[in-house]
Amino acid sequence: MYIGRVIHGVMQEMGYSEEHIAQYFKMSDDMIVTKTHGKKSVGGINRMVMDAQYFDKKLEKDTKYQWELSEYLNRDICQPEGFDEYGYPSELFKLDMERIGIVPKRNPAKVIDFSQYIENNRGTTD
Repeated sequence: MYIGRVIHGVMQEMGYSEEHIAQYFKMSDDMIVTKTHGKKSVGGINRMVMDAQYFDKKLEKDTKYQWELSEYLNRDICQPEGFDEYGYPSELFKLDMERIGIVPKRNPAKVIDFSQYIENNRGTTD
């Protein structure tokens, strides 16, 4: 129950609606707790434990989920199971939410061709 509440709260903080969160939990089925998920996941957890030692802010004693600690621990890029690319955990979660159809796909980012931009603006004073 606790893990489900934490995931729900994090999804709210990320801006997901109650409808999206309910759909996510409906699709995920019952939670199963296992000893390990695989070497890669365990290695990631071990790294987070080591990184947490360097977190320089005090934790709130009665608060189970520490938002700033989570942000601190998720600042590095990763490549979770099911992804060919690396990225920040929150961005990969967003991509997964799009992939499984809970939220619509975002428009691709506009990419600026800087060489063309420089060539077109060469000699301008503004």
